[in-house]
Amino acid sequence: MICVVLAIFANIFQTAWTGVNERTFIAIKPDGVQRRLIGEIVRRFERKGFKLVGMKLMQASESLLKEHYIGLRDRPFYNRLVKYMSSGPVVAMVWQGLDVVRTARAMLGETNPADSKPGTIRGDYGVEVSK
Repeated sequence: MICVVLAIFANIFQTAWTGVNERTFIAIKPDGVQRRLIGEIVRRFERKGFKLVGMKLMQASESLLKEHYIGLRDRPFYNRLVKYMSSGPVVAMVWQGLDVVRTARAMLGETNPADSKPGTIRGDYGVEVSK
C-alpha cells in the first residue's frame, strides 16, 4: 500500500520538479550599490524562491573584470565597461534554484534598460546600457 501511495505522490508532484536545480551569478553594478538597490534586488530573487548561496561586497580589480568580460574584449565598449565596473564597489551574488538561469534572465530584462519592460530589474532601475 505504501508503494502505491508513494507512486501516486510522485506522479502528482512531478511537475513541480521538472526544472533544473542550478546556480547563476548576478552582479549589482556600482550605480546600483550607490543607489541602495541591493535589498530590493535580493528581495526579488528571494520572492521567486531562490536561495542565496554566496554574496560579497567587493571592489573588483581591472584584471578580474577583464577576465570576467573576456568574451566582450573585441566590442567597442569593452574598455569603458571595465573602467565603469571598477569605479566603485559591486555586489557579487550566486543564486540557486530550479531554472534560476532562465528565470533570472527574465527578471533582469533586456541589456538595454530602454528595451526592458516595467517590472524587470533593468526596466525599473536601469539608467543606461553601461550602468
